[in-house]
Amino acid sequence: MLDSVFSNLRKVVADPDVAIDLGTANTRLYAHGKGIIADIPSAVKVNREKGSIEAVGRSALASDKNNSSIDSILPLRSGVIKDIEGAAYLLTPLLRRVRRFGLIKPRVLACAPTDATSEEREALVEATIRAGAATVKIAPEPLAAAIGVGLDISSPYAQMLVDIGDGVTDIAVIRDSTLVTTAATRIACSDLHKAIQDMVLAQYNLSISISEAEKLAQKIGVLPTHKFTSLQEVLATNLTTGYNLTTQINTEEISKAMSPVINRIITTICGIIRDLPVKTSCEVIESGISLTGGGACLPGMKDLIASKTCLDVRSVANPMHAVINGACQMLSCKMSSGFWLS
Repeated sequence: MLDSVFSNLRKVVADPDVAIDLGTANTRLYAHGKGIIADIPSAVKVNREKGSIEAVGRSALASDKNNSSIDSILPLRSGVIKDIEGAAYLLTPLLRRVRRFGLIKPRVLACAPTDATSEEREALVEATIRAGAATVKIAPEPLAAAIGVGLDISSPYAQMLVDIGDGVTDIAVIRDSTLVTTAATRIACSDLHKAIQDMVLAQYNLSISISEAEKLAQKIGVLPTHKFTSLQEVLATNLTTGYNLTTQINTEEISKAMSPVINRIITTICGIIRDLPVKTSCEVIESGISLTGGGACLPGMKDLIASKTCLDVRSVANPMHAVINGACQMLSCKMSSGFWLS
């Protein structure tokens, strides 16, 4: 009786249940009954002297050269939290958006890479609690992604999902709502962008922003370009003069710079397939691979994985939102213990 009364009370005055995809590049937050209410860069600007949050998201990426007491913080790296306080600052104003009467704190479902250590999962829980959550449950990102793209995870036949995010490439084979095999590498899209930045610096003595490197990766794609040579325009800063300029970069050099990162991602994918038990391997060959994350949007990535694995690689709708879309569906599963890492 009391449980029923309390349950009904929550519906009236409680904060809605919340799902969070706290990623290296972007943070997405879903509130039950409201939909996705935040999709912002994982950045926060903090005034150290006042201990106040100045901005979150895109506006927090701009540096404030006129005020040395203000820091722009990127609290995540390689798919996990490296700055608990910074992550709490980032999440605090987002969780405030879902308050109704503020009488009961929200219950949160957060997603983490399958290779997250116990310390990294604890950091995620602590940051979310500091930001204003009542309780936190953690779900594996590729399982959420699988649900988000419509895979029948309850199927008795194995299915494989590859989620190439900004900070981590996470791979899972799923059968009967269980992760039967997982593998992850802390190499992903951000490493492609860093490789391009490093090449431009070494070859041209020019500095380019992450956003410029990302544009180059999107234009060129991941397939080798040695069969042709062209130039791509880029906005850069000359480190000798300090002046900004627009210049052209050889696409073959960009492709070569990305190649080691791409090869490591492909090696991880091929390795997990090679090590599968025969029965599971046959089922994965039959069902193919679902590709999600920002890496799925890179031109040529789907075809490259297909050629290296000899498997069918499926495009999915809205691959960058697969994790948050799946996490919001998981909220209605009563946080069944079979789904969670912790």
